[in-house]
Amino acid sequence: MATLLNVKNNVLKGRKHYLTSDYKTRNESRSTHNGMDLIGQNGVDDIVAIASGTVSYTGYDASGGGYWISITTNGIEHRYFHLQKGSIKVQKGDKVNKGEIIARMGATGNATGNCLHFAIYKNSYVDPKPYLMNENPFGESSDDAYTTFVRDLQEAIGANPDGIAGPETLSKTPTISTSTGWNHLAVRPLQVYLQSLGYDLGSKGVDGQFGKDMKACIKKYQSDIGLASKYQDGIVTARMYTWRHLLKLN
Repeated sequence: MATLLNVKNNVLKGRKHYLTSDYKTRNESRSTHNGMDLIGQNGVDDIVAIASGTVSYTGYDASGGGYWISITTNGIEHRYFHLQKGSIKVQKGDKVNKGEIIARMGATGNATGNCLHFAIYKNSYVDPKPYLMNENPFGESSDDAYTTFVRDLQEAIGANPDGIAGPETLSKTPTISTSTGWNHLAVRPLQVYLQSLGYDLGSKGVDGQFGKDMKACIKKYQSDIGLASKYQDGIVTARMYTWRHLLKLN
């Protein structure tokens, strides 16, 4: 029977994680299991990176894991197995952001059905549950998240990508709303940064599109930072102060 987990860090885009097989248990014929098998609310789901990091491996393991990906964050590998053939969206050396879609779960390798086999490797395999359940298990710094956000935003808007916000960066920020710039390249780094601050992006997660869930997220952010009620409109502009706060230039 599948068990719904209350996770703090997602590996499934749909944000519902049903455990079908736990770490170090499997069934009567297999007593060891080096990870956790997960399915989504409706079964098959897209896989997202649990943390920002660098892709250290993509490939195929005929002996068990099928198509799989390894991403390294602060020396810790998070590994994703049984991926659907042809669904892998990253390659070795790529930088990925937390919440970014990297593949889709499948049944490749030694799998009894569609699922994600999620594992953590630190010199050897360890229980992955704390990495799903605990705050910031990879030791990611909020300062690092801010610098990454600024640099990725600068690249998206054509500013000097030095990771330091200033007048040039602010001057090039676009207006983003559900009707203006909704798919601008700046949306994705904005989503990743807000997620790192603990904001709920809704069911779509980091998708690079500014929809109604992102509007609600921005309105919550605008309220939290104390903007006047007339500026709590879910629209990201420099003139109305939201970009200034995001870039810490207020």
